[in-house]
Amino acid sequence: AREQKAKQVIATNELAAKFYQACLTKTPYGKAALDYLHNRGITDDIIEDFSMGFAINSFNGLMNALGKRGYNGEMLMQAGLAVPGKNGGAYDKFRGRVMIPIKDPRGRIVGFTGRILGDGMPKYMNTGETEFFIKRYLLFGLDIAVNEIRKTRQAIVVEGHMDAISLHAAGVKNAVASMGTAFAAEQARLLKRMADEVVFCYDSDNAGRNASVRAVSIARAAGLKVRVAGVPDGKDPDEFIKKNGAARFGALIEGAVSEIEYKLLGAAQSIDTDTDDGK
Repeated sequence: AREQKAKQVIATNELAAKFYQACLTKTPYGKAALDYLHNRGITDDIIEDFSMGFAINSFNGLMNALGKRGYNGEMLMQAGLAVPGKNGGAYDKFRGRVMIPIKDPRGRIVGFTGRILGDGMPKYMNTGETEFFIKRYLLFGLDIAVNEIRKTRQAIVVEGHMDAISLHAAGVKNAVASMGTAFAAEQARLLKRMADEVVFCYDSDNAGRNASVRAVSIARAAGLKVRVAGVPDGKDPDEFIKKNGAARFGALIEGAVSEIEYKLLGAAQSIDTDTDDGK
């Protein structure tokens, strides 16, 4: 029964992804979203590789489209694509957002992230965790990056979906995202099956630095060689590679430092090392 339910959820997600893709690439509703992605350096090939789409700003756009195929509100709520209405029924969860499907290592769509167009909040909205969508067992982009990771025996782990997508667009094909800042032991074990080394390249703000320190210990405990690449000037990998290009980013990864050195460099930023106490 559980397997049948999982098949139904994945089938619902796959059909929803096709609807979102069609909205982005084949209708006027998706023009602003398509322009936004192109302006960020995301090509049509990358859009296709990552099955990206657009959720129109409607409470029942997806409900109506999938309803014609026999998918009811209960099925959509089960997949995390709809939410219950106050007076019964259901309505679309994602509206007016660039849609990024989240796939398991076998390439099956198990959830979505929606990025708002403009300044609305929340900036990112995710499918709620279900028994089929558990973040700590997933790495965004792994289904695409797996061959390059196996070939190089190295994985570059970034924080956000757009970081990973931008790196792939620039030719860095062994990048995956840890579904937020919390890197988990299950993700480390997943990478250990295909890589010898992990390079963490999180944002250079305090949250990113703290997350890097925690992630390093978790990856090392799984038996992986670990290094950390600090992105300079307070930037994230997405912004850095857009401004400086793939060659500079490659040099950043090449110059990634060990756990101890990274901790020392981090401590030195808030300590006056010209004094004896600081040293």
